[in-house]
Amino acid sequence: GLERFTENTLSDISALARDLVVIKLRGWSVDDEERHPGMRCVAAAIFNEFGEPIGGVSVSGPTVRVTPERLAEIGPLVHDAAAAVTMMIGGIRPA
Repeated sequence: GLERFTENTLSDISALARDLVVIKLRGWSVDDEERHPGMRCVAAAIFNEFGEPIGGVSVSGPTVRVTPERLAEIGPLVHDAAAAVTMMIGGIRPA
């Protein structure tokens, strides 16, 4: 398995693979206390002209402020910001 940092760390390869499918479909990812207890992060990739990830946009905060309800609001905003940067640099999102 993968190294476990907290109780929420995805340490099983198949669980990680399922999460990656959701991330690709949704366009943004969530770190839900997977590295540090009490912290959540939402992130989206910035892509170059070949559709390769070259950076990202992320927002992190304590779980008391970044609630599951806020994730639903923040995620699309982070995705849109990363998409805007991708477009500004002539990048493309992979299919």
